[in-house]
Amino acid sequence: MQGAAIAETLRGCAKRPLLVIAFGKAARSMGRALVDLLPGATMRGLVVPPEPDDAPLPPFEVIAGGHPLPSAKSLRAARRALELAHSARNDEPAVFLVSGGGSAMLELPADPSVTLPELHAFYRALVGSGAAIGEINTVRRHLSAVKGGRLAAAARGAHRHLTLLVSDVPAGDDGGPTRDVASGPTTSDPTTIADCRAVLDRYGLLPAVPPALRARLERGELQAPPGLDDELFRRASIWVLLDERHARQAAMQVARERGWHAIAVQEVDDWPYERAADELLRRLDALHQQHPGRPVAVITTGELSVPLPADPGTGGRSQQFALYCARRIAGQPIAVLSCGTDGIDGNSPAAGAVVDGTTIARARALGLDADDHLRRCDAFTLLDAIGDTVITGPTGTNVRDVRVLVHAG
Repeated sequence: MQGAAIAETLRGCAKRPLLVIAFGKAARSMGRALVDLLPGATMRGLVVPPEPDDAPLPPFEVIAGGHPLPSAKSLRAARRALELAHSARNDEPAVFLVSGGGSAMLELPADPSVTLPELHAFYRALVGSGAAIGEINTVRRHLSAVKGGRLAAAARGAHRHLTLLVSDVPAGDDGGPTRDVASGPTTSDPTTIADCRAVLDRYGLLPAVPPALRARLERGELQAPPGLDDELFRRASIWVLLDERHARQAAMQVARERGWHAIAVQEVDDWPYERAADELLRRLDALHQQHPGRPVAVITTGELSVPLPADPGTGGRSQQFALYCARRIAGQPIAVLSCGTDGIDGNSPAAGAVVDGTTIARARALGLDADDHLRRCDAFTLLDAIGDTVITGPTGTNVRDVRVLVHAG
């Protein structure tokens, strides 16, 4: 029903010329789908997929942005997106196609004197601080010239606004979590600068804020994002096309087709990875005790917290979780899959990993120490050496991580 309503809304908008701005890991697939859905429609705009994907996608401009850290092209893409938004005419609906990864791929600091190395250092500190995604995005929204509804505000002249989301943030029914997709460039922001400062203080991040932004923050000179009462958002519609629930439902369907007794567990979202692994393995063992002799599975989606050391190795939260599980399940008839649905886990070329009861023994046979690799957040190096990584390449979507823990019975 929702898909039909979205298509009908878009066809109605397409009776006028459309201004389209797409950014995030699903930007190319979303932009192409819009063109296919509305043949003959008059469109102009910008598509910002992940670097290095800068292939043409008529009728749009394409500027590939950086991820997980903003690049020079991320800044260029944000400036161009703002230029296009400011050019919106009152006969043009503005269509924003937003997906995960857009926080880095479309970025412009609130102070133009901030350098790219300063921005990189801040992003590394913020993402590696252990803060939850909502806290991270509260900070991003207040220190950016494009996030926190500012891109929508630049397009005030448009006939109306329509935002379509592929969500990589916790799924919710009240619409609030949608503000965290790409740090909400087209949605209202209920947070305050005091909320931003509280996150910075809580995680000791203030020294990592670029000096120009820190000075403006301390002098109270940063402009607040558009709030909930801004009339702009009365002309706006927001639709979630895909989120982690779709990934979880697909995994549960596969489990049922294989004859496994499977349960979904969502309580561990944003937990530290060790605590989440311990709890999920406990739930798996309880399920095995209840159904002896039958394969059982625990399925969960979402993201976990992995504070980074000063000089991390190669890996990501999915592989860190998988390697920790491998230590816990050594010698047991258990397998654990942990992968990012975008096909990229952290700073590695892998989507994640599949480990089992033999992983640690195979690593030791090569002289690899799991504890050392966990300590250095270098899980990819070990897991790839023994063939346990999952490498898919970018998938063109991003609906958080999927974890499947299976006991063979």
